[in-house]
Amino acid sequence: MTDPLPDFRAEHGLADPTASHWHLRVGPANLRLPNFAWRQAAIDAHDLHHVMTGYPLTMRGEVQLAAWEWGAGRYPDWRATVFCAPLIVMGVLLMPRLTWKAFCRGRTSRSLYPRKAARQPRELRAFASIKSAHRPLGSLEVRSDRFVD
Repeated sequence: MTDPLPDFRAEHGLADPTASHWHLRVGPANLRLPNFAWRQAAIDAHDLHHVMTGYPLTMRGEVQLAAWEWGAGRYPDWRATVFCAPLIVMGVLLMPRLTWKAFCRGRTSRSLYPRKAARQPRELRAFASIKSAHRPLGSLEVRSDRFVD
């Protein structure tokens, strides 16, 4: 199976997801926004969600996808939640049925986002209450919020 992202991004004229900035078109305005690390970490899954769901790269499609992601499991970073919340509000006010339908569709789906944000080794030790690392931390895997050897 081939990676659909390069074709999807080329078809829609999307910039390199690791670029320092990205452009958001709102009506006639073209806003240049910083491409924060949290956005860079989320964008591959977000774009794959567009491919999976068929929601278009339009304001309506982004609202629907935001509602779907809230139902299926949104990106686990508060900044992403703050960024997407206005889309959900806009959807509830301007297109409530489509927004609700996308959310319900998401509730029966699973997003590609991780359940928890990635943590650094020191944070992992604190999260697992590990006082000292007797073995390399690389030998631990995170699965379902538990640590498994």
